[in-house]
Amino acid sequence: MEEENISMKKTNLEWDNYMNYLIEAIDESNFMKRAENKPMQTTKHDLEAHITSRATHSRAAADIAKRIAEQLGLNFNFIYAAMLMHDAGHPFSAHDGEEIFTGIGEEYNVDYYHHNAKGVEVVISEDICGKAINKIPNIENRPELRKKLEEEFYYFLDVIISHDGEAGAKELGAKPKEYPDIKTAVYEKLRLSNSMNDYKFIAQTVEGRIAKYADVIAYLSTDIQDRFRLGIQKDFDNDYLEFLGEILGKDFMKTREEKIEVAKAIIEEIKEDKLMQLVSDARAEENKKIIEVANKIIDELHRTVKDYESMPYDKQAEEAERITDAYIEKYREERSKEHMKPEERKFLNADIEKIREFTRKKLSMRTSVVETLTSRIRETLINDLLKESKSNGELSFSGDMKRLFFKAKELNYRYVPDTKWDYQREDLPVAIYKMVHMLALALRKSGVIENKFYDETMRKHINDEEALKYLKTLGYTDDREYMDYKIKNGIRSIRRGHAKFTAEGGTRDKAIARSELYNSAYHYVLDSGELFATMYENTYKAVENQIMAKIKNAIGKLPEDEIKKRKTYIGFFDKRVLRQEEYLRKKIEEKYGTVDISEEEIKEFAKPIIKRERKKMEGKMATQLAINYLAGMTDKAIFRHAIEIGLLSENIITDGKRGSDETVRNKFYNRYNTSVEEPKPEPKGETR
Repeated sequence: MEEENISMKKTNLEWDNYMNYLIEAIDESNFMKRAENKPMQTTKHDLEAHITSRATHSRAAADIAKRIAEQLGLNFNFIYAAMLMHDAGHPFSAHDGEEIFTGIGEEYNVDYYHHNAKGVEVVISEDICGKAINKIPNIENRPELRKKLEEEFYYFLDVIISHDGEAGAKELGAKPKEYPDIKTAVYEKLRLSNSMNDYKFIAQTVEGRIAKYADVIAYLSTDIQDRFRLGIQKDFDNDYLEFLGEILGKDFMKTREEKIEVAKAIIEEIKEDKLMQLVSDARAEENKKIIEVANKIIDELHRTVKDYESMPYDKQAEEAERITDAYIEKYREERSKEHMKPEERKFLNADIEKIREFTRKKLSMRTSVVETLTSRIRETLINDLLKESKSNGELSFSGDMKRLFFKAKELNYRYVPDTKWDYQREDLPVAIYKMVHMLALALRKSGVIENKFYDETMRKHINDEEALKYLKTLGYTDDREYMDYKIKNGIRSIRRGHAKFTAEGGTRDKAIARSELYNSAYHYVLDSGELFATMYENTYKAVENQIMAKIKNAIGKLPEDEIKKRKTYIGFFDKRVLRQEEYLRKKIEEKYGTVDISEEEIKEFAKPIIKRERKKMEGKMATQLAINYLAGMTDKAIFRHAIEIGLLSENIITDGKRGSDETVRNKFYNRYNTSVEEPKPEPKGETR
């Protein structure tokens, strides 16, 4: 038990005395401001302000993590601040953005895109640590304190890179790998994630390991609330009802049918409670009959109207009104007397209006019922985690709750496709692909990548001697040529104020829109600092791993779990990479007469391809930096850029529809095999 208690040891930091300054710096950060307009499941329409943003989720996850840590006697302020930053690397378009960039990375043999690793890069690039430290009074006279805080900041970065909420049961129960120090741990995880597609890490602190639980518990609640708010989901299916009956009924031995009935009873109980809250006199004795009538109307509605729950809201309202009118007429006949006094008729009319009111409120309380249900689920999970962790001395759920935790995740993912806009599946991947190509070309032609390659200060941060050999550009470009290109495209070496681009406003001249995009990306690379060296080394290593994965997939030797990971990409990129793999397979057959080759032969075949690709590191870094720059944008900004430079049309966004119709999916997978215009190669060498 002594060893187990060590795993729950509180992390004490010097930052504990200065946490408010760090939280201030996070709240003031660009990534947190952008997160207000980045979605969780689906791009938000302008009128959908009530839908959960990435910033709202980050704060909710931070609150949950803080509560768990505080109850367990751990450093709750540390995990709270870390969780505010945990999703700093999420791109636009929810997880679709992540898949788009992973697809581009796979095609061009650059980094794998994982938001946990990119979050570390974002927080470093914004210098959140330095900004927080500079807020501390008299810090300029305390160099030892500055150094200590800078060293400790890697504990926060470790939470960000290790938080991944998609972790499975294996990751939840695992122990962290040992590293010489926390900085080494962070940079090694960064390398594994970006260059090897290995991104499911275990945090080095027990507080950091809370992140995986808090992240999931937070989004399990808001994801389903958002689907009901949007009208995408109008009721719970039997699978979800079974889950509700089990987790809230807390009787794991019941049959599926019994669990479903338990869930229905709980939902009805919540509805009754909500009705009592909504209508102040609903509990009054004289209203019992009225509530009975309202319940009969709702029962009749669900019994006689086929597919009521899946109908549009206006159609539901029509059906509800029709059945309500019929019942009220019957109620009026039962209560009416032949010679009713005017006063008595007024009482009857008041009762009839109450029937309509009770029926309407009970039918429209879906969102508040869902909020209550998800709140109960959240509390059940948190309380079980606290109870079991206190009992066992290490972070864990009970056996049944762990199973239900993963069941909730699986049910959640089942509905996510229904939240997607059709343009997220069809037009957006192609637009982003072309935008990355345009930006990569601009970054090369402006000379900013070459100047970074030959920056002596940056080169000192490259630790891999082999990687240094490829830190050069092919051929020679006269400075005048770079300058002419920058002048022609409006790229300024010295920026005056902020970029003119705004997500609001109408369509402008495409050349001006491109100029502003190129100019902002140019300065993004200029400002990348020491992080450029880390990105370079990771991209250099990614080249080998991407090529080896393609060769192994081409000959059917890729591990099963890796095949599963690769097949999560959007169809447009799948098809492009498949063509590359088919080409590799053909070349292997030509060289060896078979595809059944040994590991040594795989390495032998891959070696010249890897070397040839690494000679294009200037183009690869241009591509990687274009990806990283675009990933920071909000949905509205990326759409406006794409529209203004002519890669998307306005009506694709304004006329977009949500849903997961199979015909739409099939159309998407088949559409882009031949219709995408291939980027024209640059005359002086390859773009990538």
